[in-house]
This record gives sequence, C-alpha cells and structure tokens, in this order.
Amino acid sequence: MAKVGQMKSVRKFGAAMLAALLLASTMQADVAQAGTKISPNVVSLGLSFKENSELGRMPSILFAQGDVKVQETWLMCQNLADKICTDAAGIFGYSNWDICTDASTLACIADVWAVDPSGKKIAGELVKKVPSDGRYAVKENPSINLPHSNGVGAVWRLPGVLNGAGKDTYFVAVQSVVGRNKTPGTPVADMQLNLGEMIAGILPVEEIPGTFQLATATDAKNGGRAWGSNGTQYAPDGAACAGTELTSCQAIRQFPAEYRFGMTLRMGKKPEGWYHGRLYLPTISTKDWKTGQEISIEAEPVKVASLDFTVPNAEIPQKIRDLVFVDEYFGTTGDGINATKISENVSGPKSLDLVAGFAPSYKDKATTTASYWSFKTLNYGKDESTRKCSDDSGNLAGLVTTNALAYAAGPPVFDKETSSLSYKVSSPHFEASGIEASGSYDLSLRSDVARCIYGFSKAPIKAEISITSSDGEKKVATTTVNEKNGWLYLSAKGFTFSTPLINVKLSQDVVVVEKPVPAPEVSAPAKAVAKKSISITCVKGKASKKVTGLNPKCPTGYKKK
Repeated sequence: MAKVGQMKSVRKFGAAMLAALLLASTMQADVAQAGTKISPNVVSLGLSFKENSELGRMPSILFAQGDVKVQETWLMCQNLADKICTDAAGIFGYSNWDICTDASTLACIADVWAVDPSGKKIAGELVKKVPSDGRYAVKENPSINLPHSNGVGAVWRLPGVLNGAGKDTYFVAVQSVVGRNKTPGTPVADMQLNLGEMIAGILPVEEIPGTFQLATATDAKNGGRAWGSNGTQYAPDGAACAGTELTSCQAIRQFPAEYRFGMTLRMGKKPEGWYHGRLYLPTISTKDWKTGQEISIEAEPVKVASLDFTVPNAEIPQKIRDLVFVDEYFGTTGDGINATKISENVSGPKSLDLVAGFAPSYKDKATTTASYWSFKTLNYGKDESTRKCSDDSGNLAGLVTTNALAYAAGPPVFDKETSSLSYKVSSPHFEASGIEASGSYDLSLRSDVARCIYGFSKAPIKAEISITSSDGEKKVATTTVNEKNGWLYLSAKGFTFSTPLINVKLSQDVVVVEKPVPAPEVSAPAKAVAKKSISITCVKGKASKKVTGLNPKCPTGYKKK
C-alpha cells in the first residue's frame, strides 16, 4: 500500500484525485495500456472491442506531457504545483463528473430515470459514489475549469426496474477528457483546462462482494511503459466490473426489456456540435442553466456486438498488417510483442477498418452480444458542410446513434451530388448466438441545422433512408421520420451488417405560391354631365323679357321670340 505520508502530502496540495494513483495492490488485473507500438513479429494479435470500455476505468487524473506526441514522456502530476506539470508542454487527463449540487458551476449529473412500458416515469435514487473513498474526491476549481469529482461513478436505484440479475441498481458515470497544450514553465494553476471528449453511460449492475482493486493509473515511473489503467476487473462469473471498491465489484448485467432510460447533465458552457453513441429512438431536450446548458436525453438501450479474440501471427490478414504495422500507437491489452489485443475506441478513426479487416479471423460472428445505453461528444471527423451549420449555433446540433460495433464518430457526411447524408458502420454479421444481427440507426438533428445544411425553408421536411451493403446490394430497412419540438428524428432498423453505408436524403415539397385571383373590374358609374343653362327672350307687344334656366319657358301672355 502507499505510504500514509504520501497521501497526506497529496491532500495538502489539494490534488486528492492523484492520491488514488499511488495505490498499489497485490491482486492481478488486466492492464489496458494506451500508446503501444505493435511489432510486426507479435506472437498473436486480435481485437478487444467492447462498448463503454472507458467508464469506471480511470480515476480523475492529470498527466504532464513532456512531449505531446510521445506518450512515453507523459508522467502523472502529483499536485497542481508539481514541477513536471509546470515544465510540461501540455496537460492531459480525465475528470469523472460528480452529482450536481446548488454550488455546481462546471459539469455534473443532475438526474437519472427510467420509463416503464406503460409510459410511467420512475425517478432514480442515489445510493452511493464508487468508490466511496475520500482520496478520489476532487474539489471543483473554476479558475482552471476543473469539475468536481468524487469516485469514478455512482450507483443509483430505479425502484422496481429489475435488471438481468433481478436487481434495481444501475451504475451511472460521466467522464471528460481534460487538458491543453501550454508553454513550458507555465503552472497549471495559471491556465484554463479544456473539457474535451465526454462519455456518459448507464449500466445495470449487481454488487458482488470480494477482494478487488481500486481503479488506478500508471506511467513510466509507476509500473507502466507509458500510461494506462488497471481499472478493468471481473467478478467470479467473468462479468466485467463497472466500478470497484476494495471489497466489492459492480458486476455488469443485462438491461430489462421494453424500458427507456434517461439522464440529465448540466454544463457550464453550452456544448456545440454533435453527440454519438448507443441509443435507440432517443428524444432530446435542452434548456439554459447558469452560464451554460442543461441537456436531457432519453432512449431505449441497444444490443451491440463485442469482439475478443487473437489469431497467430501467420493468420493475421494482410489488410490488418498494412494498417497496424506502421510504427504508430494503438490502444492495447498486452505489450505489442506477445499475445496482444487492440482495444481502440470503437468509434475511433481506425475502428471501421480494424473490424472489417479482421472479419475473416472472427468469421463475421460476435464474441458476445449485450445491451448498452451511452452517448459521447464528437471530437473529430466533422464534415465541413455540417460544421458551418453546427459549430456556430451555440447549442447541441445533433445526435447519431447505432448498434453497429464500429462506426464513424461524427455527423453524417453531406454528399452534394446526391444531396444525402452518408454514414459508415461496421459490425459482425452474426450475433454471438449465431443469429443474424439486426442493425439500427438513429439520427436526431436540430431542425434549424437541417434547414441550414440544405438551405430549406420552414416548410415540413421529408426524409428517405437507404442502406447499401459493401457489395452494392440495397438493404431492406424499416424507417421512420418525425419532427417535434424543434428536432428532426430519423430512424432505420432491421438491416444487416457487415459494412453497410447508410444514406439519409432530406427533401421538401415545392411550395407553389398561387397568385391571388384579381377581383373582377367594376366600371365606375358614368358621371352625370352637367347641363348648361340656356336663355331665351320672351315678348308681349312691345315688352320683352329674358328667361334663363335649364328648360326656360316664357311667362303666361309672353311668346318666345
């Protein structure tokens, strides 16, 4: 165990989040190393691609980047005034969000709930933080933009919502990447950290007693070649632990059928751009919160395949050799020399090619299939046509979700020639049970963003979704389109994998503006012609009179002259 003196020193500097990294353990656990270069002579190679692999695995931590491009130079900061952090060219780390309080200002979890098949909403009840250990507490620090943190997640109870283990407990976690490049010599206390990519998830769990490790991190000076985590641990039945304490594991179980789940997050700065993840038929609502925004997302979980295998070096497909043996870093379990599994983010830039390239090795069949509920912020892969309508909106622009194992982590790419949004996915054709996998795809797009991309008017939007396989065959899918409360929801389901291309084409009916029929012209009544007075002369003997009028007549006894 770490020395007590070390722990007190860390607390003194207000960096209790780092104390957890000093913990040692006599228990063996999987070590997930990031930044491994894989040798072409590796004994065996495969994939360990699983959803939600980030949650519960890493404590809140900051690394000093001696060289931001060379991960072997990254060392853990013992406190904010640590000289290695001050001298570094960059800071990189993770922040696990805590539950909101009235004092929260930066980032926190406000609410969790479920909706039963009848439509009844069931409010979540906080049970405990995991681990409930003061060494994992990080006080919110607005001056450097560091959120409050307490553990790697928390257990919530959803009364009566029984998961696959017959328990009503769920592990809820949100984690953000934090950091930024800086001038060497600048103390961390004098800079503003950026909150980058974020993942949020709900996992059904059962607490299993036993002897386990706390999640810890490593670097070149603390048991690792570069930096990594020993957070992945397993219950006696082989189930992964969503989070651990020294005496218990929150073993991941299955979601109940026909329930929807929801989460509300609060952020001190309004998020821009897109989210992506594992949800089915999501609904989204947003509202202002302090200087930022509150976001609520509700959806059904989706069934997602996982892959966990290795093949001997001689059986590594050529497409994988061309992709992997290029002197680049990969996230792995293993050392890159012996039995190594690539464990890249399933929505990472190389995930599609890795899943497709290895298909002959795993015979296009998943190792396991389980249900998930999670979403992430988009941090790369933006298309310029959607960027201009999304980034400057000062608001969440859209959400793309699918049950494909690997997918492009970004908004669909706008194809100007076909006027369609294209999206690539890759997944085993068969579930672990051997049945054909059924694909799902949901696009939730703010109506004003859609209209901006297409230059549409405010008239109703129509959509056509098509699924095309890698060999050009058109796939059959059930599709729905709905526009509600400022959001456009599009959904496709029932298509098959392995590497289909999804196209969404939006359109509007041409609105014919009819010119008003002019009213028949009514002739103005003829103006009366004013008659002129005339004069006549009337005589009687020698007497005469002049009579003037419209119809003058001579007086009695007079005659007109």
